[in-house]
Amino acid sequence: MIETDIKADLERLTGLKAYPLGLPSDVLEGVIYQRISDPKVLTGLAKTSLVQSRFQITFQIPNDYAKALKLEALVLKDWENITHGHIGSYPVQTVQRGAFMQSREEQTDKRVIFRVMRDFVLTYPEDAT
Repeated sequence: MIETDIKADLERLTGLKAYPLGLPSDVLEGVIYQRISDPKVLTGLAKTSLVQSRFQITFQIPNDYAKALKLEALVLKDWENITHGHIGSYPVQTVQRGAFMQSREEQTDKRVIFRVMRDFVLTYPEDAT
């Protein structure tokens, strides 16, 4: 399961805790990851175990928009350079950048939550261990 390696690599790169699907209710800062889709790679008649999964990675930072942008750029720079490499110890063929989104949410105590989201399309063998 590639999610375990994605979590570890996001934590290594950002220095923040990473969580699947959303942050716990008592946590304001962190990285969120989730698989959005994972169609098999079409190769004509040859069967393959390769999938092209789209993962959405969200960098949620309170009161520091610049930090959220820097963390996204850091992961983008590292992952976009992967060609026949690894995320953590999981083999990955390629990583492509996808959609980019941002949001701002005002909370009580004059706190602002900034979210910078990036989609990554990872091509990898689904059956890797």
